[in-house]
Amino acid sequence: MLSGCTAYQPAISKYQTNFNFSKVSSYAFYKRNSEFGQFQNISYTTRNSIELAIEQVLDKNGFIYNTLDDADIVVTYHLVNENTKELLTYNNGVLYCSLCLRGGEAQADKKQWQTKPGSLIIDVLDPEKKRSVWRSVYPLKINAKTDNSREVQLKIYRAIDAMIDKYPHSRDASKANNA
Repeated sequence: MLSGCTAYQPAISKYQTNFNFSKVSSYAFYKRNSEFGQFQNISYTTRNSIELAIEQVLDKNGFIYNTLDDADIVVTYHLVNENTKELLTYNNGVLYCSLCLRGGEAQADKKQWQTKPGSLIIDVLDPEKKRSVWRSVYPLKINAKTDNSREVQLKIYRAIDAMIDKYPHSRDASKANNA
């Protein structure tokens, strides 16, 4: 029973087919005091956990953290809660266009997005257009009553690892050789 709770679940992703993902080597986040920081109301601890996990997974996959002005992509995230207006605000902020993201298994298999409360969304933005060119969704299933901080961090890391595994181009030479 315990292994069923901690097992990986498949992430679902969609991406813009005309964006050149193979040229991406660096990423950045928006600053905490930017407009993006206002898209949702989550604690600094949760923000730190998500951003740390994103950095660890992207680093493991060969991407380099850079300044916002020099990064090839901007990575954003949203933790879905009961407030649908907050998700709409986030989607508007990243210029999310479901019809524009035609690549990925969500389109090919017509899989449904699991944007239920508790799901984590990661978007990759084209920094010039400030528009989402890749999105992945994963149901975190964090239980605030029973999960300690270590369990929460592990769930976040595993989710982001599964999500980034769906990125359309790997920078990791060992992954590229196995493909």
